Amino acid sequence: MSRSLFILIIFVITLQGCASSREVFLADGTKGHNINCSGSGMNYSNCLEKAGEICGTRGYHLLNQQGDIVPFSQAIREFGANTQSASIGYLTSSGSIVTRNLFIKCK
Repeated sequence: MSRSLFILIIFVITLQGCASSREVFLADGTKGHNINCSGSGMNYSNCLEKAGEICGTRGYHLLNQQGDIVPFSQAIREFGANTQSASIGYLTSSGSIVTRNLFIKCK
């Protein structure tokens, strides 16, 4: 059961479907947008496409661009299916999580 859950979590993290955005207030009190296009299946062009959808023909100003590659390593202890069996194993996984954010302001 825990192995299936672990695989599902990794799958969701890796293949986030599309860029998401949320409205934020900037330092000058105006509204802007934080666009997130994190994950290994995406890139900054997904963020730029989302910015175009949000602002349309007005265009936008790119205020900030942030990104990081965060390595991780994880070990999950697995118990045997048979309660009388003393077999215990570990499932290990390593990789990285890619984060990308754009901060924009529509013109």
